Amino acid sequence: MIDARTHAAALAEHREGLAAAQVDPALRPALDELLAEVADHPADAALGSLLDHLLQHAQSDGMELDLLAEAAAMWTEGVDLYTETGAVRADIEAALADPAHPDAAAKYCGATVRLRKLGERVHGKHLEIQDLGRRLAEMRHVPEHPRQGDLPLDAWGWGDVFLARRTDAFVRAAFAAADTPATRATAFGVLSGHAANAAGSAYLGKVVGGPRRSHRFRDRIARHTVGCYLAQLRPEAGDFRRLAATLRYDASPGARLPDEAAAFLTEVLERTYDLGATAPPPDLGLGYRRLVRQLELLGTFRQPPRPKLPAPVFVRRLWADPANPPVPVVTTETATPPAVADSGLGPATYSGPAVPPYQRPPSATDSTRDSDNQCGSFWLGVLGFIAFVGTLGGVCWEQWGNGTSCTFWDKHVSDNFRHAFETSLSPEEQAALASQYQPLTSEEFARGADLPQLTQLVGLLFDFQARLWEGLRKAGGYLAGCGVAAPDGRLRYPLYRQFLAVPSSGDNITPRRPEADPVAVFYRYPLTPLEEPSDGGGGLPVGTDPGWLLRESTAAVTALWTGIAEGASGEANPDLDADRFRRYDCWAAGGSIDDDPVDVRVLDYDET
Repeated sequence: MIDARTHAAALAEHREGLAAAQVDPALRPALDELLAEVADHPADAALGSLLDHLLQHAQSDGMELDLLAEAAAMWTEGVDLYTETGAVRADIEAALADPAHPDAAAKYCGATVRLRKLGERVHGKHLEIQDLGRRLAEMRHVPEHPRQGDLPLDAWGWGDVFLARRTDAFVRAAFAAADTPATRATAFGVLSGHAANAAGSAYLGKVVGGPRRSHRFRDRIARHTVGCYLAQLRPEAGDFRRLAATLRYDASPGARLPDEAAAFLTEVLERTYDLGATAPPPDLGLGYRRLVRQLELLGTFRQPPRPKLPAPVFVRRLWADPANPPVPVVTTETATPPAVADSGLGPATYSGPAVPPYQRPPSATDSTRDSDNQCGSFWLGVLGFIAFVGTLGGVCWEQWGNGTSCTFWDKHVSDNFRHAFETSLSPEEQAALASQYQPLTSEEFARGADLPQLTQLVGLLFDFQARLWEGLRKAGGYLAGCGVAAPDGRLRYPLYRQFLAVPSSGDNITPRRPEADPVAVFYRYPLTPLEEPSDGGGGLPVGTDPGWLLRESTAAVTALWTGIAEGASGEANPDLDADRFRRYDCWAAGGSIDDDPVDVRVLDYDET
């Protein structure tokens, strides 16, 4: 099973490939008409290509979507905090750069008031982040495949049935039932999704070490990685919100599957499968709503631009003294382990669920230990910093003006913001701050604007925003490592890079049996015995990259459509999970999936 962006890239590739294909001239008018209908009905074509995802959502318990919605809400709050911090910085710097301006003091005080309000919004966020991180790390949102549990077919969800039973027959039934431009566009999408899954799953099986059934966590990370890679080749397929908009039939708040589309898909399901052997028919409307919602939520996780440097006048004051070089805002202690400080690896390299140190990648590709807990500590630091800096409208002015130090500044803000992560204001200190606060006059502001502590404040606010940016970066890495978000911007990191080429021949024999503790070790190629019968190392050449699946599936689409147009009958149903290996047909186990070797029985073409 491939991801949504891979489907979108494949659909675009298949349209172009068929348009340029050398087909029988007698078939050209029908092909041109079909491609025009696909262009006129993009939602229907997208629906057909993503039918596997729709059916997976229809069968699921909704856990993953709920986790994704929580993560998206927290991400949005974090981006809002980051953006507002940038606006506060801009106002404070503008005021300090021109303190004699009549509005300077008001602008400065207004900025600190906004900063205090931000503190109210982040209160308690560390607890929410820790709780979400713990639930994500359990990986329960990626359920076991029913075949791996030796469950009978009537206990399988429809997403798994669709990929493992009568796959070629479903495509042919879709074209046979299609009698309108919209349903013919859907049938073309089904054809595209069929070919893309067959090729894509074959590729995934080689880089993962086996099919989705055996290595579901590795497969999840791998398919997201492949989708990210193909989104770079075809940028129009990379925008999740654009995919969601394409899949929608209207702009109503709640996505609704049109009756015609639901009726068509229901008819094709009934034509294809023996419904007496399966679970009851799926709720297509529910699956459609969840699919659209998932794509919309995935579009939330966009890393904002890096924070702008302070104005040049402050840069010179802060960092131009060679005797006092600047302390890095993001250090190996806050971003990555010391082992990777000079390795060329960026922050948040691994960022997957926490695992014991002895099970970690030997190349030190992980992020900071227990990153979900450290994100919680980060938010405590955010709260402490805002609680103090937001009172700088008056708390330290009198002491600084008298040439004395400010106790609260020294304890809570100085030393490169470090103490904001270690301490918070006591009730007595909070009361003292509140009693000292008083309105700041324009004259006081003009007299004190050149104080070195305020230049330091500018630098600390920049550091603070930089830490927010890094916090978002680490959160994005954690979500990608848990398989709920795409690894955009991370393909060079070892966790994801391993899936961008078929491995050497020594690791190229599949499928491998499941790991005993897959949550702990899914970052590396499985070390388990082969599940016989195996492919003997054949299938795909070493070094093959994900672009292969677009070329392979385009050729398959052309051949299959030509056969359907010519009235040829189907002969084989390829397993769309490539569950055993490439070009393996739909099958059932004669005994247990744990037998060695597995008793594989290839199903007859008409058998559900």
